[in-house]
Amino acid sequence: MMRPKPDLTPTDIDELSVVSSQYDLRHDLHAYVEYVRDRDVKRLHRSNELNRSDQKRLAKLMSDSHALKEVETKGYSEWIDYVDTLALAFEFTDYDTEGSYAGYSSSEPSFPDNYIDVDTKRYEKFIDLPLIEQEKKLLDLLVKNYLDGNNEFYDTSVLGRLSGFSSWGSATGIMPGLDFSRARRFLIEILQSCTPGVWYTTSSLIRYLKEHHPFFLIPKKPKYKYKGDSKNGRYGNFHESKERWGKRIQISESETDAFERVEGRYVERFLEGLPLILGYIEVAYSKTEYKGCLPEMNQLLAFRVNDMFLHVMSGEIIEPRVIVQPNFEVHVESELYPVRILAQLTKLADVVAKDRTNILKLRKKKVLTQLSEREDFDVIKLLDGMSGQKLPQNVRIELEEWTGASDAFTLYENVVLLEGNKDLPEIDRFTIESITPAIRIVHSPGRLFAHLERKELIPLRIKHRSSDLTLLPDGADTVFPRRDSSSKARAKAREKSKAKKPAIIRREVRITFHFPAKELMEEFRNGLVAVRCPVAADWSKLTLSFDKRYESEVKKVSKGLLDYVIKIKDIV
Repeated sequence: MMRPKPDLTPTDIDELSVVSSQYDLRHDLHAYVEYVRDRDVKRLHRSNELNRSDQKRLAKLMSDSHALKEVETKGYSEWIDYVDTLALAFEFTDYDTEGSYAGYSSSEPSFPDNYIDVDTKRYEKFIDLPLIEQEKKLLDLLVKNYLDGNNEFYDTSVLGRLSGFSSWGSATGIMPGLDFSRARRFLIEILQSCTPGVWYTTSSLIRYLKEHHPFFLIPKKPKYKYKGDSKNGRYGNFHESKERWGKRIQISESETDAFERVEGRYVERFLEGLPLILGYIEVAYSKTEYKGCLPEMNQLLAFRVNDMFLHVMSGEIIEPRVIVQPNFEVHVESELYPVRILAQLTKLADVVAKDRTNILKLRKKKVLTQLSEREDFDVIKLLDGMSGQKLPQNVRIELEEWTGASDAFTLYENVVLLEGNKDLPEIDRFTIESITPAIRIVHSPGRLFAHLERKELIPLRIKHRSSDLTLLPDGADTVFPRRDSSSKARAKAREKSKAKKPAIIRREVRITFHFPAKELMEEFRNGLVAVRCPVAADWSKLTLSFDKRYESEVKKVSKGLLDYVIKIKDIV
């Protein structure tokens, strides 16, 4: 087939409703895998769906807050379910999808103790690939699989608005023989001829296909699974209706607008599917109430591709750029989500803002943790290598001080301390490290607790506060603090409280500016950095904080903003 060069019609979208993907699928896929890798996530017994508590936690990790609103209103998020399915399709995760029947009377399968397992080796191999290779694998997977189960004819895209044809009879006729993967690749090839940023009419794309490639989806002479299906022809699977559950109206291939009613509908649903989900395009819908036959048609009226799409198609994406600022912020600019770079940086810094530019803040505690775990770890060399230039002098000096002050220790995350008899049954499979014969560091606390209960051992779970250890109940056999209610202990505590020691508390006054807009805050912050004023930025709250000693420099920066007349008011 020749490479298509369609002459599509540019259009104005002032009267249309524009939709772009509010999510970053790549970010959310990695956030999901990291979440289930660090926890024991058990799926619901009956439906095999993610439980609401995990959905809510995951929603807070997604790239857009709409996922959290979905969970709070519906109890689940369609987007999180989509990402969950994508991780399974990649084989990053694994869990029982078949289920078992509880008895002869069971009409539906159940999924007891169905925990999500993560193939860490496969996942790590994937994120070690160059970003363009990761993207090609993602695109290839979505081209081959319509993750909602059927195809664009029948299922509404996770980000789409358009309903599908009735799936009645979809196991027969032409449907089993259609190559949707080939059709999707062909449409993606056509989109590559578009100019980025220019809106085109969907009707001109459908018209081009009808005139030059009428069989891009349904072959001229299709193969039928059953010979009897041939009497219904190429469009035998497609029916319209005047109402959602109304009488089916067969679409005949002989009708002059049959292509628009079948392939045309497919094109609309394709556009609001794979390319929209991947953030390759934006689409624009009619705002007029639809009154035609269902499923809807001529509703997705326009689309436009972006630069990222064409860069991916040409294999020439803009490589990630890392900039270390004097205020210890690390800015990561990347066209595609730079998972490996951010995985390294989040071990050293807290995430401040997520966007095309990810902003992180270096933290001493995190850096010291990495230094303790790896004797050969060189944080300055790592950051120099990422940014391609030497670090700001104040950052380099501070990191050298942190490196010199580090002491070796081991930090365990997402584990618990188990105290119990050394002969507890089948406990070795949960053990990370034995401190003494009776005290161990163990993983998977949820599964372990359930295991001990099944063994009728009546385990006791204690959650300690961050400030001190929780006192254990009377009668507990433990090496940890016991409850002591004796009058002697209380008297000793009162006597100790009376003895007062002199202490000097040093005060540091900080000023916090609250900004009305991100653009002004960014310009103001750049000005402070230029005059070497240490400043802490909180992009989520749009605030800048600095020591009162630098107030004169701040005033100079304020006066130097030529586009603004700054008035500073105290918060009462």
